[in-house]
Amino acid sequence: MTKRVFWAAAARVALGAAAGCVGPQGSAATASGKAEIAAALAPSLVRVEYTVQFDKGEPPRAAGWAQRCPSCGRYHGIPVESLVSQERPLELPGLVISPTLVLCPDVLMHPRFIKGIAVRCGDQLVQATPSAYARGQVAVFLKLAEPLRHVTPLACDANAQPPYLAVTCQLANGEWITSIDTIGAPAAVTETQRRFRPVPSYCLIVDERGTPVGVSMSDELPVDDSWKGSPLAWPKVSAEELKGMLADTEKRADASLLRVALSFRSPKKSAGRMMMSRYRGDEEEATERNVVGVLVDDTTVLVLADLKAGVTARLERIVVHPKEGIPIPAAFVGTLSDYGALVAKLPQPLAGAVKLSGASAFALRNTLLLGADVKLQGERRVAYYSPARVQGFDLGWRRQVYPEVAGGDENLFLFTPEGQLAAFPVSRREKVSQEQWQSGGPALTAGTYLAAVLTKAQKQVDVSNVPLSEEEENRLAWIGVELQALDKELARVNNVSDLTRDGEIGALVSYVYENSPAAAAGVKAGDILLRLHVEGEPRPLEVKVEEYGFGRMGAFPWEQLDEVPEQYLNEIPTPWPPAENNLNRQLTEIGFGKKFSAEFFTQGELATKNFQVVQSPPHYNSAPKFKSEDLGLTVRDLTYEVQRYFQRRAEEGGVIVSKVEPGSKAAVSGIKPYEIVTHVNDKKVGGVADFQKLTAGQSELRLKIKRMTKGRVVKIKMTAATKPAATAQATTSEPAASEPTSAPAAESPTTAPAPPPGAPAEAW
Repeated sequence: MTKRVFWAAAARVALGAAAGCVGPQGSAATASGKAEIAAALAPSLVRVEYTVQFDKGEPPRAAGWAQRCPSCGRYHGIPVESLVSQERPLELPGLVISPTLVLCPDVLMHPRFIKGIAVRCGDQLVQATPSAYARGQVAVFLKLAEPLRHVTPLACDANAQPPYLAVTCQLANGEWITSIDTIGAPAAVTETQRRFRPVPSYCLIVDERGTPVGVSMSDELPVDDSWKGSPLAWPKVSAEELKGMLADTEKRADASLLRVALSFRSPKKSAGRMMMSRYRGDEEEATERNVVGVLVDDTTVLVLADLKAGVTARLERIVVHPKEGIPIPAAFVGTLSDYGALVAKLPQPLAGAVKLSGASAFALRNTLLLGADVKLQGERRVAYYSPARVQGFDLGWRRQVYPEVAGGDENLFLFTPEGQLAAFPVSRREKVSQEQWQSGGPALTAGTYLAAVLTKAQKQVDVSNVPLSEEEENRLAWIGVELQALDKELARVNNVSDLTRDGEIGALVSYVYENSPAAAAGVKAGDILLRLHVEGEPRPLEVKVEEYGFGRMGAFPWEQLDEVPEQYLNEIPTPWPPAENNLNRQLTEIGFGKKFSAEFFTQGELATKNFQVVQSPPHYNSAPKFKSEDLGLTVRDLTYEVQRYFQRRAEEGGVIVSKVEPGSKAAVSGIKPYEIVTHVNDKKVGGVADFQKLTAGQSELRLKIKRMTKGRVVKIKMTAATKPAATAQATTSEPAASEPTSAPAAESPTTAPAPPPGAPAEAW
């Protein structure tokens, strides 16, 4: 869309009319008659010029100067930022309503972006300042520094009778164009029984003789005659009164909209997670985040953070920072299941809680509200306060009505004049991510919805989205299959091109683990897994997997392992595909215990198999491990996917080397990651507990090592008898093998598993 067309679409505004101005006698139905009326109105029309500027590097925004788009039905604001580089003002039409007052649309622009306001009539330019703000109309009254010459203030005749004409103006082709059209008789009634007559946005209404009757600064007109008369009679708030209201709002926001610092454990490094890191945002990797929290009662903070389950799993600390006083640690209570927020409890009461408005979102329409633009820049909370209005609504999730404010609402909190929080930015929580790297941002949400949620606390939490211990963080759901990504050729060979969009979705089952849910359901190798249908999830989840890095680059370079410098050994990804993949992550997000069905193509037919989300057996990243400080060696138990790769039976035992410290005895002896230790001093190693016991207190170690099918014996002289080591642990702070930066990434970011469904959440 060209700028000229955009301005023409966005700049339809009210125009004034001269007092006692009468157009041509008789009907104005003809085009020439309407044109004469437009010319007769000219003495009351002026141009208002806002000179805008950047502030602290931020571009100017005009939230209220907007027009409902005929294409999408939503409001769009003017891109006022471009006016700065074009060195011209934001121009609005104005209506002269007294010798020193001009009425114009309320741009709802913070004063920091306004360098000056002036009113132009011909060659005369007079400075102006806001005098008052209409309560129920999107309009501001501007006081002139001196009267304008050659103008006639508007006088409206409330007794004038229909038919009526709507006078509007638009900036097109480089000049202002006045348009006049007939206002029809139609009336509208909403499902809430609100009645109105549709009219053009920002219009002056005259009778067929051109006599001014009233002004509308919205696109709706009451069905009765209450709209008639001069704008001077409108309920309004003076500039001084507004200044006081904004000061009160600032105090209220300072006390109730708080900085909340969230601290997380560092994400665990593993081949699978490193593979999927390209789909993670910086926020998912961060160990510290500052977000806004709303103090909804004296001990409850609604923390506005849309955290995925895997991020919440790493949450360790919540600290609330009041504007005055010392920081207060808070306890995690629960994550809201439908909104991007969590609830935290303070250990002692904090003054200044704000009440969430229980009024319908529709009650906010065009009403003068108090806006707090609150954002966090690092640890610094920055807020700006200015008048705000809601001009439209968008219908969203479960028919919820979302207020619309042109110009952006990502950081905007709306307060009523009575001090209640009417609307604020909250994300809608997606229960299961279809596309992990796509995420909707916060939307201005009416406080009444969150107020209702907080009164039903225990029923509104997601028991799968909670902080977990390091041991629990690695839990993973599964169905017990290995999958191969489809492509066009595989889809054609398996006759599923039409079911998989030519191999774009779906996966070939290449292996089914014994005693797994898939085995119990009769899934066979060669079946095609297409999609999941989750209880309570409206959309089917399409299955998409990618090949593991070494699957695309070729076989693992076992023969070259001895040539790798020891400082890089621990950067080599695992030879086997990780247990953690997009499918298992989605199942983990769904939550343990949740029922779902999986759609397969098997033996030429579609089949649906029912499952329940269950936890997988220990996998490589969650396997018990032991670190020998004397050897400089970390080993792990052999888990199901590792045994599958090496074709080893569980009863054969052994431990796998997961890390070798550079320069250690193990490194000097030539031990490499992903080799298997089967015996210590000729005694069989069943797992890490055996390895720990057999290596403790020995002056010499004789290790039987197996690299794939080749075996060897490694002798290590210990300088002194080693002390018994600590008990083997499921996890330590030592990271698992990570993937080199040159390796291809996998399909999605990760989230952590959850406790069983039904786990009680602490009430708040």
